[in-house]
Amino acid sequence: MSSSTVSAFARLKDLASESSSEKRRELLRSITDLFLGDPCERSDAECMLFDDVVGAVVKDMQTSVKAELAEKLTKSKAPVHSTLRTFAMDDDIDVARPVLENSASLSDEDLIEIVTSRTQEHIMAISKRAGVSEKVSDAIVDHGTEAVIASLLENSSAQIGRESMEKVADKAQKSALLQKSFVGRDDVPLDLLNELVMLVESDLRSEIMKRFEGVSEQELDAALARSRRLVRKNFGKQSREQKLAEAELDKIQQREALGIGHLHRFIQANQISNFCETLHRISGISYAAAHGIYMKRDIDGLAFVMKALDAPLQSFATIAAYVAGKKDAVNMVTEYAAVYREVSPQAAARALRFWKVRGASSQEEAA
Repeated sequence: MSSSTVSAFARLKDLASESSSEKRRELLRSITDLFLGDPCERSDAECMLFDDVVGAVVKDMQTSVKAELAEKLTKSKAPVHSTLRTFAMDDDIDVARPVLENSASLSDEDLIEIVTSRTQEHIMAISKRAGVSEKVSDAIVDHGTEAVIASLLENSSAQIGRESMEKVADKAQKSALLQKSFVGRDDVPLDLLNELVMLVESDLRSEIMKRFEGVSEQELDAALARSRRLVRKNFGKQSREQKLAEAELDKIQQREALGIGHLHRFIQANQISNFCETLHRISGISYAAAHGIYMKRDIDGLAFVMKALDAPLQSFATIAAYVAGKKDAVNMVTEYAAVYREVSPQAAARALRFWKVRGASSQEEAA
């Protein structure tokens, strides 16, 4: 290393002790001229010296100076890990963001430490990085808010493992924000998409149906083989009405098989719990999902389930009218026929296969 280079680095220490903003800008210009001007000519020793010097003084810099330097160092791809790590850990997100979003110098261990110890703004910046690893994604899913996790899902280059996908599917049960990002991601497993099909709005349900239509039988079989995740049952939280419906349906099933006719009978008699329990048993969707169809007057959702069951159009239209609260149910066939015809029978049938698999798995667990 030349004596002039060593002298220049020594001057950086002197300049760092100055309190005036003008001197600090001079420091930044010196760093830019000496180190970033032609980084190809810097030796490993010079890089280490630069990293040590800046790392020692950077904490005393003004935020605007640190933010500018963080941006320049990130773009330069200079091998100054210690300095970049310091910037990435900075409490001020304006300093940390460019490093968190773009610097390849940070290791997975660095990123995970930041995820677990810094703010949601820091985690949000990490979620936007190119090529986020599975380990980092796991940490983001565990510690990030819904908005942060949605950002991760929308990052197509991020690698998200099966376990984290399942956690997101659980979180998405009650989050419209996560539902949109989850359904919009291309690599979400089909069985996890199917868990949301009865919970999402009609436009997202249509996207899920397209996914089901587009897969081969081989892909579907492989997805079904993985679809052994059990529906979490809150047995202690069952309503009195649901328990009574279970007892009633148990007695009926001892005499006869349940079918579409029972749905018609119960909804017409305004026996809503029996209707929901029957829909649960013959389709495989959860009781909560069936109850949600009724409470939300979700005719599109009902059409999807009943098309999967291959119910006659007349039966669907009549039941749909009762669910929608129409008094003149018998004469509502024309109004709901178009809704029913729009549902893809192939997509509905494939969804039914998932529901049946999960229902069987839950029964095995309960036994």
